[in-house]
Amino acid sequence: MRSKLLAGLCALVVLSGCEQKLYEKHYSKPSQPIDCLQLASSDPLTKYYLHQEYNFTKECPFLLRTTSHYVSTCTSAKAKALGSDFDGFLRLELYEGDKLLYRNQADFKGCLRPRFVHMLFGRLRSAMKLR
Repeated sequence: MRSKLLAGLCALVVLSGCEQKLYEKHYSKPSQPIDCLQLASSDPLTKYYLHQEYNFTKECPFLLRTTSHYVSTCTSAKAKALGSDFDGFLRLELYEGDKLLYRNQADFKGCLRPRFVHMLFGRLRSAMKLR
């Protein structure tokens, strides 16, 4: 009984140290309500997951730009020597014309998953009152 309780507490301590960090910043307010978005994403997986979240259009003053980076594909000596507690990151940036309105970013472990993209896009949607 005691060993099970101790193992549970140890697992809780270890897992609490692995909390996912979300970086988020508002830069400016939009000049009008955001009721459409264009998408600029070079990563096919990110693009696929985002299309499940929102019906993007080609004609819109608002642009969602994504940046994806996968550390697991990095072969630099520095990355191998230092190691990493994450396997990649995803950044979402919302622009009106060439003006940055909002940015969020989070690191992920393992593969990029739909729920991770859903979480980041949901934060953007909430923060910018996206319709």
